[in-house]
Amino acid sequence: MTEPLSGGSTHADVVCPFCGLGCDDVSLTVQGASVKAGEGVCGRAAALFARSDEPAPSPRVGGKDVSLEEALRAAADLLSSARSAVYGGLGADVDGVRAVIKLASKTGGSVDHYASPGMFRNLSTSQRKGWIATTIAETRNRADVVLVIGPDPSKAFHQLYAKVTPKTGRFFEGPRKIVFLGGEPTEEAKAQLEGSSVELIAVPAAELVNALARLHTLLAGGKPPVGDLDLAPLAETLKAAKYSVLIWSASSLEADGDLVVERAASVIDTLNVEGRAACLPLSGKDNLTGAYHASLWNIGFPLRIGFRDGVSDHDQQAYATENALKHADVAVWTSSFRPEQPPASDAKLIAVAHPATRFASEPAVFIPVGQPGLDHGGLVFRADSVVGLPLAKYRDAGLPSVAEIAKSILERLS
Repeated sequence: MTEPLSGGSTHADVVCPFCGLGCDDVSLTVQGASVKAGEGVCGRAAALFARSDEPAPSPRVGGKDVSLEEALRAAADLLSSARSAVYGGLGADVDGVRAVIKLASKTGGSVDHYASPGMFRNLSTSQRKGWIATTIAETRNRADVVLVIGPDPSKAFHQLYAKVTPKTGRFFEGPRKIVFLGGEPTEEAKAQLEGSSVELIAVPAAELVNALARLHTLLAGGKPPVGDLDLAPLAETLKAAKYSVLIWSASSLEADGDLVVERAASVIDTLNVEGRAACLPLSGKDNLTGAYHASLWNIGFPLRIGFRDGVSDHDQQAYATENALKHADVAVWTSSFRPEQPPASDAKLIAVAHPATRFASEPAVFIPVGQPGLDHGGLVFRADSVVGLPLAKYRDAGLPSVAEIAKSILERLS
């Protein structure tokens, strides 16, 4: 930590908790309650870290400022009388997720993370047929050929190519080859890809499943149906690679994204008959991966879990937030990493959320909370699931954590 001439303090090697890449070279300058990000941070993270010196908003009940105690009791009263509660958002550090799950197990209701749709596209393949996955470090060090499937994932993971696929690796010589199948790098991505060998293969989104099926047939030694798309050179590139990695972001794929993931996994299986290949499926926004693990540790099911009469179960459709809200009378929305707006519903809303959150309609209860890795310490998981990243506290704005609020509501249930 250093002391800038203008006062305050500058912190180096700060962990960024937002997208799931887990960049740990961010610098923050903190002056009182104000925060400004410096080097090593993408534009989106800089905006999410930024804070003014204005005081945090007060808790509200029915649109009126109240004490924290009044807000906690109002939330507890709503949950005590709820017939069908939905716990959505779930944007919190691991302790926050665990506390919300414990609260849900007491009140009954469903639990889901707002960024889970992409994760369940991946799980539909990994649970049903399995896959061979790799890590960010292995990709960075060993992957001489990277196939990016579908829309450019760096739209959500801004530092992807700088952090995961720099122009060369530790265990191979020459430039890394990056092939985009059905997508095109953003201008920011192009700058990160300088020095790499980049190839674009145009494929309409609706044809991505068929393109991967053709590629799989070629790799298996078969002859695909006659068509305009020639993927034979790509097949030869992948077969010649020392270690190829297929990257995609399931949340950015079209409605047939689960089939895209399944076909990609089949390509990897075939490549591993005589070579070495793996996938790096990207997800993990706002500690989605940590929420998934915490749910497994505590309940034995992944996300989209339900509690009723002391019994838990898992249903990917019924407990998806958008479906569960159709029958809910109370919704608890937690989003501490960013001001993510809750989905519209007729349920009474308890928002345990980022202080800058804007609502389409005033929630029944609003309790502003601090951001993990800024207002309090915590733990989040990187997108590849193998690393838990410790977060530190860098300022005191008087904002409680999601875990503190969930535990306090639990203590006040009637």
